[in-house]
Amino acid sequence: MTVRSPARNQLVIRYMLLRRIVGWIGTALPIVLIVGETISSTTPRPDSMSGYYYTDMRNIFVGSLCALGVFLVAYNGYDNVDLWVTDIAGFGAIGVAFCPTKPAVCVPGRTACPSSSVIRLSTSQQAVGDIHLFFAAATFLALGVMALRFAKGGETPSGLDPLARLRYALGFGQPDDAIPEQFRGEDLVYHVCGITIVSCVILAALSNLLPSSVNANWPLLFIFEALALFAFGVSWFTKGRTMQAVGSRLGISAPAVRPPAAAPPLTDQR
Repeated sequence: MTVRSPARNQLVIRYMLLRRIVGWIGTALPIVLIVGETISSTTPRPDSMSGYYYTDMRNIFVGSLCALGVFLVAYNGYDNVDLWVTDIAGFGAIGVAFCPTKPAVCVPGRTACPSSSVIRLSTSQQAVGDIHLFFAAATFLALGVMALRFAKGGETPSGLDPLARLRYALGFGQPDDAIPEQFRGEDLVYHVCGITIVSCVILAALSNLLPSSVNANWPLLFIFEALALFAFGVSWFTKGRTMQAVGSRLGISAPAVRPPAAAPPLTDQR
């Protein structure tokens, strides 16, 4: 039987902690932004998470995205594809933080406008806002792909045809009888989270086609962004065995977890 060294065990513990921190940032950020802005200001709340850049919660918003970006860039997965996906998500999150969205435009006749609103957008605000939109879309799509790839369970086998490789790369390639029953629920969580994130990106884009009166009464963009981040956080909670850790502290027995395969220290084998 192979016995892990104390250094190896400590590395695994820190890696699991990294996953839990990422999960906490993803699930808590929308709530913290809403509660913090409600306490600190009486102005209308932004209709998107990026709009909080122009509120008293700017430092929380920027700091959280930068921390999330650094954690994702530092994370290693099964293969080079995982490395590229996490790097895209990480650098995209940092780009979202430092390239602010377009400020709100206060149209004539509107009774209440945020203090950061403008009468018309400048050329630089328009350009930076478009860059922000690109970074945001790339980040969320990468987060969705990342959640799906958590269900892989290992490196993509060689000798598969292109379609089979794609299915395996997105966590759908393993037959059910090849996955132990106690781990199928875990993979289902990854699939649901990944599909939810991608669906929210599509719905957020489609919400721009709705009448302005609908978007004025319902912060649809914020809702879809928050749901996507929450799903992302849940996938990382699952990957980081957060619920098992909480259960063990409360004296509750946790279900078995998939044993890691032999791999280099920083390879994400579950």
